Amino acid sequence: MSQTKRLISIAIVVLIALHAVPVLHKGIRKRMWPILDWAMYKDSHPAGPIQAQKKRLVAVTSSGATHPVSKENVGVSSFVFDRVYVKPMRTGDSTAARALLARLNVERADRFVEVRVESETYRVADTGIVMTENPAIVYRLGAAPAR
Repeated sequence: MSQTKRLISIAIVVLIALHAVPVLHKGIRKRMWPILDWAMYKDSHPAGPIQAQKKRLVAVTSSGATHPVSKENVGVSSFVFDRVYVKPMRTGDSTAARALLARLNVERADRFVEVRVESETYRVADTGIVMTENPAIVYRLGAAPAR
């Protein structure tokens, strides 16, 4: 057997033997990759209520017309839309709302003066899906957020 084949064989045997390490050492278990013990369960959490939120942004013009705001209107990806505008606005950040309105008002005759963050929470219960409407967060140009 050549030297190269012998080294490859030894490396294979060592990798196979490493699979026994998590079984023999509980301190190493669930911490080492690629030898995770039951890796599919490493991020599991106890059972609890299953919830989802549906959110939407609505902009209001100075004449009172409402328009849905989406990533396509703003011209950004869904990741950027959510991270830069939606999440900060849901936590009360009015600068994100001002930046969004400024971006939407570029070259618009009937300017947007207000943006609302509307959302519903859906929860799975024994009786079915329960929908709870959350209060809207409203941002107006030149005003503090109304909740």
